[in-house]
Amino acid sequence: MKLYKITNFVIVALVIAAVFQTGELWLEGTSSHNFFSIFTKANAHTSKEADGNVLLATRYAVGEGKGTFSVYYPDQTGTSALLQEANDVLNEILSDRNNKVEFVTADWKEILGGRCIVMQYDFMVSADEYLSQYKKLKNNKVTSFDYITIIPSRRPGEESKAYFVNSKTNDSVCFTTNKSQSASAFYEKLVNDGGAMTYISTGQKTGASVIWRNLFLPQWADLPYHYSGLRQIPAFEKDGMVSRVDMENTLKGFFRNFSVDWSTKDDSGDFIFSDSQTVVKYFPDKRVLEYYSYEAYGNDENNTGLLEGYQISCNFLENDTSLSTNVFLADIEKKSNETIYYFDYAVNNLPVELSAALQDKIGSKHAIEITIRNQRVKKYHRYVVNYVPLESKDMTLNVQFIDALDEANKNYQETVEEKVITDVKNISLGYYADLTGEIGFKWFITLYDYLFVTETNKDTFSPTNGVS
Repeated sequence: MKLYKITNFVIVALVIAAVFQTGELWLEGTSSHNFFSIFTKANAHTSKEADGNVLLATRYAVGEGKGTFSVYYPDQTGTSALLQEANDVLNEILSDRNNKVEFVTADWKEILGGRCIVMQYDFMVSADEYLSQYKKLKNNKVTSFDYITIIPSRRPGEESKAYFVNSKTNDSVCFTTNKSQSASAFYEKLVNDGGAMTYISTGQKTGASVIWRNLFLPQWADLPYHYSGLRQIPAFEKDGMVSRVDMENTLKGFFRNFSVDWSTKDDSGDFIFSDSQTVVKYFPDKRVLEYYSYEAYGNDENNTGLLEGYQISCNFLENDTSLSTNVFLADIEKKSNETIYYFDYAVNNLPVELSAALQDKIGSKHAIEITIRNQRVKKYHRYVVNYVPLESKDMTLNVQFIDALDEANKNYQETVEEKVITDVKNISLGYYADLTGEIGFKWFITLYDYLFVTETNKDTFSPTNGVS
């Protein structure tokens, strides 16, 4: 007998949540807030330390305490008033020497029961490093986390809370203060102002342990949902040919004194620009830009802080003037002497996921890689394209996440092994960019360590419905 259905209680729980939520969706909507920390521009060629103390999360959710959420990706490498205000509240909570510290098992129904902002990371963050600037804080139980939830007080003098949650263990540390000066004003900002895509929380709506982390999943009151696909625009091309002018205008930002006399074009058609300390290459067939610095980096120890390196990376991105699509932090990899920050593109508050074939072509699983060593950018690797929405909404979504989950489970049984699924690591909706050029929605579902890309239109067959 084929195990085409995930354990019944999970499906039933999700269906109940979906049905219950569908009625609410007629009255609820999403807002158009965007979030980003403020960074000062640092020259790419100096060791100037970046300002700020926020590690921008992969995505953000805003809830009013009514069971629905709005989810956002960063809008730019720049500023966002709302996230800056969230950071101010968080800083006030953590800076209070008399704040209350509790170690509790995360209860998402309680955590998300009121107005809040949830910062979600797709990787684990070291709690000690993140909280290192707050010397008085006591945290010896939660060593890493992937969620920060800020619950601001409604009135001055009332309690404001900040939860740091490790979704793998469901352990959390909660910091509470009643001395936040900005929480009540921030509370009023956490509202939804209408929109086409609303999210529910699996942690709040179900108790299914098979979904091991709290997920924010889109839910529609009525299907089909019509949307615009994306168009890919190569940053250095005009009429299908490389524009040397556009390329050189961008590369100026990577050199102290740029001169076209330092450039060559090899037999493969690749462009190389260099001086005594820097080499920049552009590979037209892959549309890949690579920057490499030969500056001295001191010792081989990794002495760049996690937040510091992230802010240096964001500052460096400002030098790439050809980058016009929003990006978000997708992952961090720490090595003995350097840290690599991975970024991906986002459009309309949804990620642009690169297909396996496209990843192989560009030599990376992510659109952008920035390698930091001793407060300096050593290497920069980017898939040099931008994405813009098409004008017409002629693409259709008519598959809810529950059906996509069931399809992924079916594919798992057929391609991996027959077993009852007990670990749904992630479910997300995003744009799918492959080598064909047509870019529309797909569901991305991770069962154990296997990623399944499934259709969002049940009338369309695609060979991507399988293990990746």
